[in-house]
Amino acid sequence: MKNRLFSIGGLARLAGVHVRCLRYYEKLGILKPDYIEQSSGYRYYGFYQVRIVEAIQYCVELDIPLKKFRDFLSEQDGRIHYAELLEHGKKTAQEKMRRIQERLGFLENMQKEIRHAEACGTQRPIRAVIPEKLCWAIPYEGTQNEPAFHAAMYRLISEVERHGLHAGFNNGQLLRWTEQGARAYLFIDLRETGEALAQYPQILRIPGGEYLCVASRESRITKAVEIFPELFKRKGEIVAVEVELFTEQFSYADPVFELRCLLSGCPERDET
Repeated sequence: MKNRLFSIGGLARLAGVHVRCLRYYEKLGILKPDYIEQSSGYRYYGFYQVRIVEAIQYCVELDIPLKKFRDFLSEQDGRIHYAELLEHGKKTAQEKMRRIQERLGFLENMQKEIRHAEACGTQRPIRAVIPEKLCWAIPYEGTQNEPAFHAAMYRLISEVERHGLHAGFNNGQLLRWTEQGARAYLFIDLRETGEALAQYPQILRIPGGEYLCVASRESRITKAVEIFPELFKRKGEIVAVEVELFTEQFSYADPVFELRCLLSGCPERDET
């Protein structure tokens, strides 16, 4: 019988995979030897099993979990359901491409932040157009230099995760001044989601628009009235935002802060 079979090494060479892979496939129960020699424990395989290994490799290439391979294999009648396997693989690949595009978008946004940080490298104020940000916010009265900031940030991120949402990489402080007084928040931006967000009162939109921006080695959003005195003479709501600058050589021990004051517009609670 062994004359018509291949050793595990022979099958590995025919299929172009490592012997360890074949042993792993056997362990998963998706590639069973045709014959096991009782005295030595040697495994032997039929030539037809090259096709099974090829199909398994398709699953590997398409990131289909190998335990799912049984769904595409009928050992009773010796059939591989290639149409189903390929359709499943196509959907898996499309989802993988979608995730890659999301990650590319994330990286491109980070590169934009670095370019913006370079423009803010001087101590003099600059004007910059900042896109709208969808954020999760909690009340916070301090600055980012205080010990309480880190505990509040941990609570903020925990809230986002507990509600099944995904945080971005922008976080900081938001102050909103009106005739009724000032309201202070700690915020972190959220990645795009298809979920309806109106149910969460913690969500707000920091408006996009033109901001007056100034860099500083200290967190000083509470001094925004002194830093932007002319802007605070306007009527209506005044919006100030402070974030860490995402610099090319980022110093996590001694970050640079950027204070922004909106030249027009005001944030709105999310209504989607």
